[in-house]
Amino acid sequence: MQLTSNQLAAIDTVDRHLGIVACAGSGKTEVIARRVAKLLRLPGVEPRHIVAFTFTDRAAGELKQRIVSRVREELGDVRGLAELFVGTMHGYALSMLQSQVPETFKCTVLSDVQARVLIDRNSRASGLTTTQIRTKGKPTRPMKRYVNSRLYQRILGMLREDKIDQHKLPSDVLDGLNSYRALLQRLHYLDYSEILRLAADLPLPPPSTGGPATEPVVNLRAHVRDTVRYVVVDEYQDTNPVQEQLITGLIQFGANLCVVGDDDQTIYQWRGSAVNNILTFTTRHRSAKTVTLNENFRSSKAVVDLARRAVEGIDPLRRLSKSMIASGHQSYDRGDLLALSFGTPQEEATWICDRIEWMIGLPFTDRADTPPRGLAYSDFAVLFRSVSGDADPLVTEMRARGIRYIIKGLSRLFQTPEVQAAKTCFDYIAGAVDGDAVVTAWTDARLGLREEA
Repeated sequence: MQLTSNQLAAIDTVDRHLGIVACAGSGKTEVIARRVAKLLRLPGVEPRHIVAFTFTDRAAGELKQRIVSRVREELGDVRGLAELFVGTMHGYALSMLQSQVPETFKCTVLSDVQARVLIDRNSRASGLTTTQIRTKGKPTRPMKRYVNSRLYQRILGMLREDKIDQHKLPSDVLDGLNSYRALLQRLHYLDYSEILRLAADLPLPPPSTGGPATEPVVNLRAHVRDTVRYVVVDEYQDTNPVQEQLITGLIQFGANLCVVGDDDQTIYQWRGSAVNNILTFTTRHRSAKTVTLNENFRSSKAVVDLARRAVEGIDPLRRLSKSMIASGHQSYDRGDLLALSFGTPQEEATWICDRIEWMIGLPFTDRADTPPRGLAYSDFAVLFRSVSGDADPLVTEMRARGIRYIIKGLSRLFQTPEVQAAKTCFDYIAGAVDGDAVVTAWTDARLGLREEA
């Protein structure tokens, strides 16, 4: 692909900290991959010296594949390429702990569901029932098992991942946090927040108490000092305080830092992400260079213009200066973007399905150098504020028309037709329904099964 001058500048900047402001569709994955290949050309740089963070495992898989392709194109087979870390901060933190801190070697990582079960089963030892609920205008009351455990779990995560002055916390809340962390340690468990908290705390310089640093701290600091030389952070606008602390710990011995993100695309502030990290990057790292990738190669001019007008309405003092430009091959006609309102959800669902059926087969060009193809069902997406609360009318209309679809984000899993059909098999074994009910359930689920089959 033909790279722009700004993309080349980002790839070639390897001698100082770098902030890449990457607008949507600006080719940031390609830039990161080529920059990693550039780093591997430097004398003495090995794959194990590079750490690249992505926000999700899926993004990690895409970046990893792109890096491997570009490295092989430019450098051939590179020894030890598997030691180059590409993945989430949680994944790296866990790997670092379980390779350098003996106390974590036997620890089991809990999912969110498992952590909540642990809290409920150990309601007092976890601090749940000793922590008070404070509601304005109402007397305090202790949290209840099962009823408040989800809320308590979120509080525990926030207290460990956000920037909190623990001296200002009510004593019962601080005691609850300490009780929960002690419970994890006693049972050899780690949850996601604890993984980040430990990995962020241990590599930092020990407090000047006069005593020697513990062996795990010494080992971890030595590992960071001897191994980490280049750190790349994608989706930097969505990092939270504990993740920023982890990044600071990794570069404390002089490692080069490259952050990639766009303050206009932050979507995780409700989970503690601090967009201020990207807004203040150059003031905290004064020698850093900033490169803006503002050309959108993905969207049509209409989409880019609409997005630009929307974000430019934000307070200019609270966003980075940039202006996204449409540079893609996609054409558009007036009417491609519509803002409509409907009297009922059913009317909306009818219009959406009419639109999809009309557009199926229309020519669409994926890339400028490929011939057009016909649109398929998989090219369409419908976004909801709440899938479980708002999607039923559209799902009903799609099923009635035979439009193939996949639902993602549905929390009512056991109410879906296919799961209900599977349930009838067990009901049949238990003698609760007859064979006709099983056949009817499976044919009604519309999975392509026929009664005669």
